Amino acid sequence: MLRQAASEAQGIYLAELTGLSVGEASEVRGLVLDAGGRIRVVKNRLFRLALEGTDFEPLTEYLTGPNAVVFCGDDPIGPLKAFTQFAREHELAPVKAGMVEGQMVSAERARDLAALPGREGLVAQVVGAVASPVNDFVLTLSGVVSEMVYTLQAVADKLGSEEAA
Repeated sequence: MLRQAASEAQGIYLAELTGLSVGEASEVRGLVLDAGGRIRVVKNRLFRLALEGTDFEPLTEYLTGPNAVVFCGDDPIGPLKAFTQFAREHELAPVKAGMVEGQMVSAERARDLAALPGREGLVAQVVGAVASPVNDFVLTLSGVVSEMVYTLQAVADKLGSEEAA
């Protein structure tokens, strides 16, 4: 089951998760799940065996002490953000290490990644950056067309008043 979870994950983070009540453990599981990930407390020996031969094998050097593993789905940042915020609010140890897309992630880098906007926020920023010049261009064209229509209307009104006179 751990090997399958690792093979399906886009990213994995390791953290020490001790001293939580049952309610707090359920809360962090729910937060990570809502963010598109899963969290499991693992036995180091079993997790080491599960990681053998996978892209996440370098994480085995961090398997000391009690560990919780955050498995990330399509978005490797969302579950990290959820866990990091929970850890900060409950004064827990931060993420020890992780791997995303074959790259090791140190504790410092994990902290920096957790500070980034989520996938939806990044997509919104990119779309906004692309759409803004297009919107400005459309508004400029709209203004030019409006000016031309007003000018033609003024000419038509002037010609109409001259014919009436």
